[in-house]
Amino acid sequence: MNAFLYIAFFAATAFALPTKDEAIVDVVQDTEGYFKYSFISKNITREEERQHDGSVKGFFSFVDDSDARHTIHYTAGPDGFTAEGDAIPTDLPEVAEARKQHEVISEKIRSLLPQLKSDNLVDEVPEVPLTKEEFLQAVSEALNPSINVAVPDSPEVA
Repeated sequence: MNAFLYIAFFAATAFALPTKDEAIVDVVQDTEGYFKYSFISKNITREEERQHDGSVKGFFSFVDDSDARHTIHYTAGPDGFTAEGDAIPTDLPEVAEARKQHEVISEKIRSLLPQLKSDNLVDEVPEVPLTKEEFLQAVSEALNPSINVAVPDSPEVA
């Protein structure tokens, strides 16, 4: 009789264990905009928290094909999005060097270009007001042939 109870106990315990794919999910939210979410499973973990001001911080981790766990921490807010972690690709040395050279060349080119000032804006050519008038007239006729729209010859400049 005791042997049967032991077998029944161990069988019940074995069936009560969680399965490999079972996940734990937790969500907390309020009416003011706060939100927290977490998800935990065997190979993936994720947690994210949004504050009342809309800023977000969180992390996620995963197990790759070689059974190594990688974690990425991130934040998002008024200053933009940033992410840090061991699974984020980095530039190869050749790419980093090419990027530096590109920045140097770009800066040289920028220094050679004339500096544009707001008082040196290009004036409208004579064809622009005529083209605007023709376009608005065509639109007016297409929408309602009996109504004509008066268009000034040129826009007023302040």
